[in-house]
Amino acid sequence: MALQGDLSDFSLIDIIQLLDLSKKTGAVSMRGQRGQEQFDGWLYFRDGRIIGAKLDKLPPLEAAYTFFTFNSGPFQFHDDVILDAPTITQSNEMLIMEGVMHQEAWAKIQTYVPSLNMVPQLVTNPSSTGSEINLEADEWRILTMVNAKNTVGQIAQRSGLGEMRTCEIIAQLLASGLVQKREINLAEALFPELDRIATAAFGVSGQALLHDSYGRANIRDQSVAAPDQINAALDTFEAAAARAFGQERSAQVLRALRSHTQQVLSSL
Repeated sequence: MALQGDLSDFSLIDIIQLLDLSKKTGAVSMRGQRGQEQFDGWLYFRDGRIIGAKLDKLPPLEAAYTFFTFNSGPFQFHDDVILDAPTITQSNEMLIMEGVMHQEAWAKIQTYVPSLNMVPQLVTNPSSTGSEINLEADEWRILTMVNAKNTVGQIAQRSGLGEMRTCEIIAQLLASGLVQKREINLAEALFPELDRIATAAFGVSGQALLHDSYGRANIRDQSVAAPDQINAALDTFEAAAARAFGQERSAQVLRALRSHTQQVLSSL
């Protein structure tokens, strides 16, 4: 079944209903765009019913709901990608209902939390807000993780509350004046994560190749690196990694590097 397009033209609800009607088995790959961020994930079907979802490190059900927050991005149905054991048992109707609620909630949250890469920090004098503040247990848990270093995404992972609930709480804390967004420079936001991705995939050899690519792109001061320099460095690293580790092995790593780079550059 040839089903592909862009989520801006063909919504996820349309995709689910079409696959349900045709009783298809397979998976839909999506490179979804949400605000300034890009995500790669899979939604699995058996006989037209959703049975699983994969998106970063999110639990299957949360991953499925998150797909509804994408407003654009390419998708494609693959009838040769099969999930062995179901990880989602809810009906398509229930998933759509909950997914639409997530979509509406996220639209409001993005006013305060435009990106998971945002770094919140405590306000020095919150009493100046002039109103009494009462926090529940989950809100206290999130507040204790706000240290001007953790990103919203990191707080979500460490809190165990999930991305949606974490972002909702941080939006409330921002609105109440307890926390504020910390401005971070390019060196802090981008390069440490690029190092982590390259090192996790290829070890110290990968990190060395990445740093050599920075030099070849004339990146001396990371805090003022230009986008074209960064992209040139990634092009150089891509060629070097393919030679050293193989094209197939390096392709997925390069996608992660470029995805993070795009997210950071669009949010600064």
